[in-house]
Amino acid sequence: MTTSSIQEVIEGRAGSLPVPLAERNWGGWLVAAVATTAGVASWSFVVGGFTGYYVDARQGTATMIAGALIGQLLVTLTQVPIVTKYGIETLGTTKPQLGVKGSLFALIVQYATLIGWNLVLIIFLGRAVASVLETMSVIGSGQTGVAAVIFSLLSVVVIWFVLQRATRGIEYTGAIVATGIIVLGAWMYWLLFSTFGLEAIFAAAPIAPNEGGRLVNYTTGIEILLVSTLGWWAYMGGMFRMVNSAGKGVVSSMLSLGFGWAAVGLIGLYSALAVGQADPTIWILQVGGPVAGVLVLVFVALANLGSSIVATNAAALGFGQFSPRTQRLSWNVKLSAALGPMMLVLVLFPEAFYDNIGTFMAFIGIVLAPIIGVQLVDLYCFRRLDTLHVPSLYWHDERSRYWYRGGYNPAGLAALLCGSVVYIALLDPITFVPNSDLFQYLTASLPAAATGGIVYWLGTMGLAEKPV
Repeated sequence: MTTSSIQEVIEGRAGSLPVPLAERNWGGWLVAAVATTAGVASWSFVVGGFTGYYVDARQGTATMIAGALIGQLLVTLTQVPIVTKYGIETLGTTKPQLGVKGSLFALIVQYATLIGWNLVLIIFLGRAVASVLETMSVIGSGQTGVAAVIFSLLSVVVIWFVLQRATRGIEYTGAIVATGIIVLGAWMYWLLFSTFGLEAIFAAAPIAPNEGGRLVNYTTGIEILLVSTLGWWAYMGGMFRMVNSAGKGVVSSMLSLGFGWAAVGLIGLYSALAVGQADPTIWILQVGGPVAGVLVLVFVALANLGSSIVATNAAALGFGQFSPRTQRLSWNVKLSAALGPMMLVLVLFPEAFYDNIGTFMAFIGIVLAPIIGVQLVDLYCFRRLDTLHVPSLYWHDERSRYWYRGGYNPAGLAALLCGSVVYIALLDPITFVPNSDLFQYLTASLPAAATGGIVYWLGTMGLAEKPV
């Protein structure tokens, strides 16, 4: 990058620049702690409980770990090498494939994913606090709904204050939250097994399996973890651009966002099968009493707030990257853009959102699987990892190498459309009922990713504008 190019990028764009190598001071342990903070939260219990509808404990253990590791490997390959090499965030990595203006689609996907998962966590946390207070007779049963909303809104305020120091706030909270999550997670495993018994848990049948047979239910379990894990794509740049080595990032990504969050999710699977309830703030209160309830509430608070802090930081960074106007906005305005929609949902329709988590998870697979397939082809077949022109990520006109046709890359956008169609052809995203017998052999996310990659390769080779 020339001196003049740097100057053009710097003017008025603080906060959206690539992080210089000298400032990427997150070591392997710190990024692992931050990734654990992001990855382990109440959604682990939600996803584990959802998996229990289709598979038993033995199958579920295999499907959750396998699906999480496969999904996170794809996410890691598309994000860690490029964000650690150039210090950029997630949205910037999509401009070479979609075009400067076409990356608006990626921004919408990233923003919806981050805000959506944040809402799941914050609503869960508000409910957990209200449930514990009701059990301890601090509030009456008729007050739990209002209390849940109030504590959810207070959680948003906490996130705001922590992120006043941007990544510094994440550094300060990451190690503390990760340690608390590991200790309390181990305690929850012990309480679950000592109360219900390992034999009884593994003898429990799936809650409501599909009628298509064992294979289709096994594949559905894999798919649930795939679509959930692919959601980490939206988080990656906000965390791993602070790391100066791809090796450090890959190990932390696979251990924390791959294996780690699935391991905690198994608590939700086992408890759903044993007692029909994945929410630990309910079953632990029943078996352990108020003290145990307070401990699990501490776990939920640490995990959910920690993950929401990381997600909000990533959403604010992505919002600030889209145009010259958003780049020039203050950090507080960017935070408002990330937190404001959450507060509206929390006040207006929290129940409706929370009750449709399965559909939200499918949305992630429909749109993110093709994006990941496109990025894999661009990075490794067209060698974008070696040829990325960083100034072009910050120019929003014809000067950018990634302007293509009016700011859009037809090959990339066509690939996303085709990949999404393939996903829907294989699996109904609303009911999670297969639309094709091929689903039980292929899943839906993996063919969608493969289709996106193939269409992008064919489209790019057929265009006059070859990758530069």
